[in-house]
Amino acid sequence: MKIPESIRIGGVEYAIRYEKNLRDGNNLLYGQISYDDCHITLSESDGTSHQKRCQTLLHEILHGIRNHAGLEIENEEEIVDMFAKGLYQVLQDNGARLFDLKERL
Repeated sequence: MKIPESIRIGGVEYAIRYEKNLRDGNNLLYGQISYDDCHITLSESDGTSHQKRCQTLLHEILHGIRNHAGLEIENEEEIVDMFAKGLYQVLQDNGARLFDLKERL
């Protein structure tokens, strides 16, 4: 999976940014979505693998989908994380079956 420069969620374009030692107060984060500023920030800390960044991007996209749908979800972090990891695995294992991945001329 590649990480694009931006992604559209609910018709809104979200820029993808990177930040070393991404924090929310005292907590280190793998990623964060800003609905007001329309961007997703991914941690660029040493030791964060590309696979973890991909899972984190899916995690933040799912938060964005939830927000744009206007849903309130109890235990949102746990539910979003479960779906993000599951979706990442399915896409990694079955991407060629689900999408036409031929090179475009």
